[in-house]
Amino acid sequence: MELPLGELCGVCRQAIERRAGRIGRLVALISTVGVGIYVLLRMPPEPTPRMVGAMSIAIWYLLTYLVVKRVLREYLK
Repeated sequence: MELPLGELCGVCRQAIERRAGRIGRLVALISTVGVGIYVLLRMPPEPTPRMVGAMSIAIWYLLTYLVVKRVLREYLK
């Protein structure tokens, strides 16, 4: 069975997905450390701003991971 022009086989698609996920996690971790240090230095010592800062760091990691993974999936095709 032949694949349509421009399509990838299942094995190739899985390899690209794994590679994009691995690089996405690394990039997200590195950028999150930078944002975390910035937030840690800029937040006042009260607990409520600290909690908001911690949540923003978690959201930053998730969004960065998803964006980088998506971009890499398209780039590695």
